[in-house]
Amino acid sequence: MDRQNFLQLFVLGSAAAATGCLGGCGSDSKANDPAPPATGIDFTLDLTAPANAQLAAGTGFVYGASNSVLVAKTDTGAYVALQASCTHEGVTLSFDSNTNRVVCPRHGGTYSNTGAVLAGPPPAALKQYSVVQTGTSLRITG
Repeated sequence: MDRQNFLQLFVLGSAAAATGCLGGCGSDSKANDPAPPATGIDFTLDLTAPANAQLAAGTGFVYGASNSVLVAKTDTGAYVALQASCTHEGVTLSFDSNTNRVVCPRHGGTYSNTGAVLAGPPPAALKQYSVVQTGTSLRITG
């Protein structure tokens, strides 16, 4: 390869890299923004259904409304329904029945069972939904 070809390839490669970085390295604040909490929530869970056995026992949790709501049983026996995505980056959360807290697996964010931020990077509390128990049914709205 002669010097002229080398310089042409170098300039073209540098321009392509700069264009890619300028287009892809910029701050796109929408890319990492979590989805807003679900609205118009209204669904019912049957606590006797096999899929909800761990929820009823207080050793697990379930997702409802297309995985946008996390439903758990607290150590006091109350049921709570919270936004299922972390307010930091939108990662799906889980409920730790041993600590009675909601946790984010990505950056270690921790929320109380009422949705308040306890630790980590989450900038805001989780949306809490209304839970009404009638017999073995839970109705979640919000």
